[in-house]
Amino acid sequence: MVSRRKNINIFLMDGDVTGRMKCTLSNWTGVLYKIPRIQLASLKERDELKQSGLYFLFGKDDDSQKDITYIGQATTRKNGEGVLFRVQEHTRDSHADYFNDVIILTTQNNSFGPTEISYLENSFTNLAKEAGRFVVKNGNEPNPGHVTEEKQAELDEIIEYATMIIGTLGYKLFVPLIQPESISQVKQQDNEQFLYLKRRTKKSNQEIRATCKRTTEGFVVLKGSMVDMIAAPYLSQAVQKLREELSKKGVIQGGILQQNQLFNSASTAATFVLGMDTNGRTDWKNQMGITLKKLEEQEVND
Repeated sequence: MVSRRKNINIFLMDGDVTGRMKCTLSNWTGVLYKIPRIQLASLKERDELKQSGLYFLFGKDDDSQKDITYIGQATTRKNGEGVLFRVQEHTRDSHADYFNDVIILTTQNNSFGPTEISYLENSFTNLAKEAGRFVVKNGNEPNPGHVTEEKQAELDEIIEYATMIIGTLGYKLFVPLIQPESISQVKQQDNEQFLYLKRRTKKSNQEIRATCKRTTEGFVVLKGSMVDMIAAPYLSQAVQKLREELSKKGVIQGGILQQNQLFNSASTAATFVLGMDTNGRTDWKNQMGITLKKLEEQEVND
């Protein structure tokens, strides 16, 4: 499906890119606020934030430096408080230690009822888990509720727009490392983005085969790729630590990668796979056997 182009309106409420932001789209009743934690109280009089809505808490784990999120919902209470009040409660509970930024999704006409926000919370949580970029702190899977097919179509449009805006704000919470199609389903013009590594190493005498895809973010080693589990003594500490962590978590099982893994450079991707320092620009090749180095040179000259 071809992505639709959109014009997102981002209002810097403080005239500062690190401050509060209000985001809208033309002909859409939804509205998103990005709010630094220390500025939550400054919006307590804003009527839109006293309504029902969804919220996303963002932070990092101090030990692992992994991105963390919690996705929640809130309905308007009898005291007239709504989604912002619920977020402020998290500054005093078990979530208080990690989050620094909040994104709130509500509407300009207070159209989110309990059924709508239950469906949205369930959908956002599942999408975030499927993307796998953030540690999702939600314990139990939210109840999806029961919506008609007409209402579902309406809510799915809200999800599409909200995920687009959240990504634009810098949180790739819902963005898969690669599109979910299998390699066999990829259009022919996309095949040039896939690279292959096949190399026998002396330390294990095993022929290692791996596949990666070039993306706008870097190089994604694909699920199912082999990983040589015997590490060379001179392997960089950072790569060795990553390999050990992923093995403990079951992401590497029996020398096979169980989920896609993103790397900034082709060499780091190849080093991770082979367990030794190497030049990824010559290790990775396309289906025709042309190295990444030559492919990039051709792209510059074309």
